[in-house]
Order: sequence, then structure tokens, then C-alpha cells
Amino acid sequence: MPISSSGHLVIFHALFGEGEDSNLAFTVFLHLATLLSVFIIFHKDVWMLTCEFFSAASDCLKGKPNFKTPERRFLLMVILGSIPAAVVGAALMLLGFDDILENIFVVAAMLIITAALMFFVDKLGKGTYTEKNAPLKAAWVVGLSQAVAIFPGLSRSGSTIFGGLLGGLTKEFAVRFSFILSIPTILGAGLVTLAGTARSDSLEIEPLNWLIGFIAATICGIFAIKFIKVLISSSKFYVFSIYCLLASAVAFLVGFGVIGG
Repeated sequence: MPISSSGHLVIFHALFGEGEDSNLAFTVFLHLATLLSVFIIFHKDVWMLTCEFFSAASDCLKGKPNFKTPERRFLLMVILGSIPAAVVGAALMLLGFDDILENIFVVAAMLIITAALMFFVDKLGKGTYTEKNAPLKAAWVVGLSQAVAIFPGLSRSGSTIFGGLLGGLTKEFAVRFSFILSIPTILGAGLVTLAGTARSDSLEIEPLNWLIGFIAATICGIFAIKFIKVLISSSKFYVFSIYCLLASAVAFLVGFGVIGG
């Protein structure tokens, strides 16, 4: 859902306890579970892009790169769109600014921005670009939107869908590109984080809880993607805007200690 799952997790951690390494690992594990829902819904695109990746790599090694077909163009868009998030994520970690990702007031502020983006999604004009004719600058726009959405409270899916529509993509392709683009980003970030937390002595794994969480996240992810498709086609994304404003108010109340404790 374009309501920032990471932002909600920060709120829940503030309400029910600090996020220990085991909680962080479980959170990342759930994010990886949502990728399975993306694989299920967009399995044809995932398989096609995987095949094209190895085929394109082979062509490049032969000195005959070719990205003129719609499939190769789609692949190139995914590659280009993944770069900004990787750079910003690495920079935050290297500079030691990753603590900001747990700040409840950052979450509250970013949820307001998410609400504004979701409101304007319905207002944007109908785009015409698909993987067949989309300019590569559209991939950069979406990629930059995803990079900024590293901040909790700023929805990744909502920001990238907004960026896609801003770049002139059709609503259908904007949604499809948004979720396909999440695969390398979430997979890469998830594996790096899990590798780090796995070395911690405080990491505790409860197999049954993790299994139930994985299944729940996957099922919810499938329904969420289908729900998003329905709302964007009927121009009712404003419902997410209303929800995010309410969530922002809750985050501010938690941050100031009015609720929770």
C-alpha cells in the first residue's frame, strides 16, 4: 500500500518498544516476503526481464549491445531506475545518517508529503508512455522518487507511481514499473541488512512466528497490489491521502508522548 510500511513500523516500535536487531531482521524478512507477492502478480515481466538480462549481458560481452527492443528498453529502465536508491542508501550508511530512518518526527512529516503526492496522483494527466516508447529520463524520475522514499513515512510505491505519472507513463505501466523496480532495491537492501543483523548476538529467530509473518505479508501484498490497480484506474487514490494524514497525526502524538509511552 502507498502508505509507507516502514513509517508504520517506526510508529509501532515507538508504541510497543525499541527496535532491537531481532525486530529489524523480522521487519526486513517481511519486506522480502512482499517481494514474493510482486513475483506472483508480475511473474511474466519478472521472467522476461531475467531472460533479457542474461541475453543482454551476453550481447555486451560480444561487443554487440542492443537495447532497442521494448523488452531491452524495459530492462534498461529498471537498471537506471535502481541506481539513485542504491547511491542514497549507501551514502546514508557510510555517513552515519541512517539513524534518521528511525525518527518518529521524520515519519510524521514524510506522511504529510505522502498524503500530498497521493492526492495529486488523481490530478495528473493521462500519460502515453509504456516500455515500448518511454524516454529514459522517465526511469530517472522514478528512480529519484524511489531514492527519496528511503525516508520512512514517504511511501516507496506511492512516490514511484507519482514519479512515473509525472514522467508521462500510463497509469498501468506506472504501477507495473513501480513494483518491478522494487525488486532489486528491496532485495539488495534486505540481504545487506540481514547479513549485518545475523552477526548480532541479540538476534533471536522464532521459526513459527517468522513463517506466519512471511505468509501473511505475501498474501496481503497480493491483495494490496490488486487493490492499488483498482484505485488508480478509478482515480480514487485520494483515499490513501486521507489515511496518511490521519497516520501523520498519530505519529506526532506518539512523538510528543501524548499517546503511548
